[in-house]
Amino acid sequence: MPMYSRGVLQTATVLTKTTPTIMGAEIKCAGYNTITLFLDYVNGDETGLIITPYVMYSTGGTAYQDQSWSAAAGAKTVTANTYYMTASGNHFIVMDVSGVEFVKFMQSCADGTPTGTVAATYTLKGDVA
Repeated sequence: MPMYSRGVLQTATVLTKTTPTIMGAEIKCAGYNTITLFLDYVNGDETGLIITPYVMYSTGGTAYQDQSWSAAAGAKTVTANTYYMTASGNHFIVMDVSGVEFVKFMQSCADGTPTGTVAATYTLKGDVA
């Protein structure tokens, strides 16, 4: 039977311009397999919401941007993951956090004057041994 943990990361908050700002606080995810981030985005004068996830070995430690690896002709290439939403809506991101101690999500916006808001909640899911 799976185990779950849920929380509110932040209530509706006005976006920041180009400087990424942490959403809420770091989330302790040790012992869980996945995290689902739920985003309620209301688009304002900005051109879109940018969410950048980071994982950490220890709280307040070095942050490593979430990445995807692809293979071609025997070589693996990394791509840093950034999520970009251009329209108001209810969005979600699912991340594998197996072996990760902490995760944090940074928010910012692209061009325009940031008047839009984003609220975020999350669910951690793990397996009971």
